[in-house]
Amino acid sequence: MTRRISISLPDDVAAELDHVDNASAYIAEAIRQRRRRESVRRVVAEAGYEITEDGIARMRDTVARLEARRR
Repeated sequence: MTRRISISLPDDVAAELDHVDNASAYIAEAIRQRRRRESVRRVVAEAGYEITEDGIARMRDTVARLEARRR
């Protein structure tokens, strides 16, 4: 089942949808990804780990370095 809704987006975000074939599918996937991220964060926090913006940035740098080495 689907519902039709109307939303307002900032121009820069709306412009991104100009480049996709199915804006509804794109937005739905973005929301699903965010729900998964939030779920993972919740599980990690419940396990006693603290996720910080600094920690996320460090991990992104580490992953980027590892990917560069792999190439």
